[in-house]
Amino acid sequence: MFIEPPQPLVGGMASLSGSRRRGLTDIIPQYGATKTGNLCSEGDVRSTSGGGSIRIHHLTGVSPEGRSRFPKLEECAHFHYEHVELGPLQIKLCEKDDVKQGCEVEPDSKHFTVKVVSAGQSWLLRRTYENFRMLDEQLHRCIYDRKFSNLKELLETPPSSQDDLIKLLAVYLMRLSEIAGSLINCGPVLSWLELDNRGRRLLVTEGDNCPINTPAVAAAYSIKKYTAVAADEISFDIGDMISVIDMPPPEESAWWRGKRGFLVGFFPSHCVAVITDKLPRNLNLHQSLTLAGPTKPVLRKHGKLIAFFRAFILSRPSRRRLKQSGILKERVFGCDLGEHLLNSGHEIPMVLKCCSEFIEAHGIVDGIYRLSGVTSNIQKLRRTFDEDRVPALYEDEAILQDIHSVASLLKMYFRELPNPLCTYQLYDAFVGAVQADKESDDRLLRMREAVEKLPPPHYRTLEYLVRHLARVSEKGHQTGMTARNVAIVWAPNLLRCKELEVGGVAALQGVGV
Repeated sequence: MFIEPPQPLVGGMASLSGSRRRGLTDIIPQYGATKTGNLCSEGDVRSTSGGGSIRIHHLTGVSPEGRSRFPKLEECAHFHYEHVELGPLQIKLCEKDDVKQGCEVEPDSKHFTVKVVSAGQSWLLRRTYENFRMLDEQLHRCIYDRKFSNLKELLETPPSSQDDLIKLLAVYLMRLSEIAGSLINCGPVLSWLELDNRGRRLLVTEGDNCPINTPAVAAAYSIKKYTAVAADEISFDIGDMISVIDMPPPEESAWWRGKRGFLVGFFPSHCVAVITDKLPRNLNLHQSLTLAGPTKPVLRKHGKLIAFFRAFILSRPSRRRLKQSGILKERVFGCDLGEHLLNSGHEIPMVLKCCSEFIEAHGIVDGIYRLSGVTSNIQKLRRTFDEDRVPALYEDEAILQDIHSVASLLKMYFRELPNPLCTYQLYDAFVGAVQADKESDDRLLRMREAVEKLPPPHYRTLEYLVRHLARVSEKGHQTGMTARNVAIVWAPNLLRCKELEVGGVAALQGVGV
């Protein structure tokens, strides 16, 4: 996704001339002359007693050119995960002695070693002070209000003393560990920590899109020798094992695609026999082994072309991957609030601003926010906002005669947010505040604490919306929508319980108005 990990060593330790084992210089000849900063020395590569595997300790850090091995936050496509389940998370600054022995990372005053512990795993990161500043900025742009986080702002100019700087970052990470949780749904922030949305370490190899990393759909062994006659084919002898990665049906192509060792290419399907029951439903095993070719004539070049395009279509990137790479951007409706505001550059959603101003100017009518508008008008306005345009509300006669369609559109926007305005993560906090004793000040205090925990985009939007609804409720004698009535029609759009939407015992828990 965003992380550029260290280059892996290909292959294992094999025996040469009987008992002699190959060293790292045998695998990478140029290693003896030039060592990279993130690889252990040859003496630190230890072979296991039972086989030829090797253990290499590495540290996610910087490349020899000094470029960070993870993309900067401003270079990452900004997106928010819809579902995040983070367990206990520990982040701390490591001293030089805490770094594993054998990792030849040259110490310097610019980079700091950070240890992350999550989901039973631990790993080390190399980050600069500028990296920390970008993390701090993103955290308080999308996740936390600084009043709640109590994280000291990292200024552009760091402390002059190295000891003071280390102390500042150590305290910062300690506090971040205390408040870190499922509220952190910002993709670049989790990528900074090399975390996925389940709290596991996020590792994506540079060659993630290479054919060698395509998972096999079946295993086969060759029953007939084949010699490649083109650059995109592979050769094999009788008895060689083949990992098949694409098996088009015989009527489409006589060519399969597979891996032998580290080679990937096409080969005739009649030259191999499948030895696994993991077969595509549309493939007849008996037919594939007995036929010497396709059921109808297929040109050699044409057959491979069909197989190539079939593999391309089957391996197309997922919606999530396109979203993470910045190719796919969500529309206005149904897009995460923080993600939408940061990508659009607005402080609050334009849907809220335009609709609230229009309603305050023309929508003080009976049953506003209670009565529904015309569906066709609502969908027309929705399409306009989704196309990143502002509808001409004041000039459209159909809208001026159907004020309720604008009110219905605004409620629809908040109802379709993937994470509600008051967030799934803070649902229990809001429920506890509402159920507190009405006679004491504890209820108001707990409600204030819950609101302050909202991410900044949610807080700004909620503040603007509540001020608008307060002005509407002041006209209750004209509209019949008192403060209580407004709360009744708006509460389900702002505060939702995830368990309530999927069912279960927790669905019985409700919120009073």
